[in-house]
Amino acid sequence: MSRSGSTRRSIFSVRKQSTVVAANTSPKHVKSYEEIPGPKPLPVLGNAWRFMPYISSWDMTDYIKWSRTMLEQYGKIVKIGGLPGRKDMIMVFDPAVIAEVFKKEGPYPESFKFESIEYYREKVRPDFFEGFRGIFNENGKIWQEARFILNQPMMNTSVANLYVPKTDQVAKDFVKLVKILRNDKMEMHDDFHNELHKWALESISLIAYDTRLGCLQQNLAKDSDAQRLIHSIAKLYQLMYELDFQIPFWKFLPSKALNELIENADTMLEISQKYVTQASAKFGDLSSSQTSDMSVLQRILKRDPNTKRAVIMGMDIIFGGVDSTSNTAGSILYLLARNPEKQEKLYQELKAIVPADPDENLTPNQLNSLKYLRACIKEAMRIAPVTNGNVRVMPQDVVLGDYFIPKDRAEIYMFNSTLYMLDEYFPNADKFIPERWLRQGESCTVRKASEAHPYTFLPFGHGTRQCPGTRFVNRELEALVARMLIEYKLEWHQPPLDYISKIIRTPLFPLKFTVVDRVK
Repeated sequence: MSRSGSTRRSIFSVRKQSTVVAANTSPKHVKSYEEIPGPKPLPVLGNAWRFMPYISSWDMTDYIKWSRTMLEQYGKIVKIGGLPGRKDMIMVFDPAVIAEVFKKEGPYPESFKFESIEYYREKVRPDFFEGFRGIFNENGKIWQEARFILNQPMMNTSVANLYVPKTDQVAKDFVKLVKILRNDKMEMHDDFHNELHKWALESISLIAYDTRLGCLQQNLAKDSDAQRLIHSIAKLYQLMYELDFQIPFWKFLPSKALNELIENADTMLEISQKYVTQASAKFGDLSSSQTSDMSVLQRILKRDPNTKRAVIMGMDIIFGGVDSTSNTAGSILYLLARNPEKQEKLYQELKAIVPADPDENLTPNQLNSLKYLRACIKEAMRIAPVTNGNVRVMPQDVVLGDYFIPKDRAEIYMFNSTLYMLDEYFPNADKFIPERWLRQGESCTVRKASEAHPYTFLPFGHGTRQCPGTRFVNRELEALVARMLIEYKLEWHQPPLDYISKIIRTPLFPLKFTVVDRVK
């Protein structure tokens, strides 16, 4: 990228050129961009070599562990420059500075852009996408228009509550499948992770496509739409990591990874188009007034009758929701299995609220009453987050944490996930203590999470670019964990789980739970 102007700015010139300075920062304390600590780039290679396997001394297997080493070595703000074909990385490990970033992100917050997906949508399939990159990869006014269409149904609590009975039915069907899948030792098979993917896709397809895909079959055919979607999503995450987070050779040379990405993205497009077309035909005329029981897809099509927009949003909802939700669910169940006393406490809460009749569905009010369940989910998201944090590109020159950041020079990586495991913010951070999330006045052996800086824990992001599916994901997780725990006692007799980061943080080993029937 071109870098206009001198990068060596005096304190005086910073004061003159910077358009935003923290209110409590005197210009004499502002440090130059070059003073931000971080690993020094080598001539020609820059810092790119540090991200290369077999060459670098960095262990990039798990981004959270790696980012912790960056914090310990360089401090709460770290710069990694000299990355060919990419902006510099500014890593932030301070919730107060994270707050500054969000406050200065501007009316059209610009996030990290997956250039491989942009290439697919703009160069390979411009006939379909027509310049629309989707809700996650878009920026500017076009992004705002897309979010306006999506926000009304997705950010509405009453709309999310409409899906509780359907989501609960998916969870109950999954619980029945678990009984079939376990072996004679009451253990789940090595590919139980895929079963959680199937549950997540079955739940999210209700929102994206207004239908159930039929994922929860014992032997789901490899050529079924559901299994093809699951496979394509997993491959896309792997390929995007290779194409967008490593040196982008694909921009200059023929790339097998890019060809595979195109193939898997085509599969997602084909299936999304199929189910949105089927649903829109079922809906009929949506021009009449809106009713309170309209589905998310109906509301999207009512706001924009062009089914292409709904197809693209459906793809993004599915892509953003399946792996992240299923990995979160697996971690919640794992941590409950590893902490039987917490599991028992949750079971007692569930037993008092969940309907005794298995044919009766959970209600939003019942889910709202499950305070300890929600505390367990938050604690699992803290200990085993699926993402590292949030990324922003600042729309103007800013001062962050006393350092001058020129406009468009760097991507700001806010590593909230690293903060989650620091005793400074969450005492006994390595311990699973759901009680820290309960209201003040309820007993807890450590300081309450509410006393941490409000920008410390942001599992779904923050502001106008926060995850649009937050309410739906929480309801899906609540229903699944409630149904699993009311039916089974979970045990873990394997070594502790480790994780690997490839955009989404996933368990490195099989989720081999022991699942024992509850005595009723």
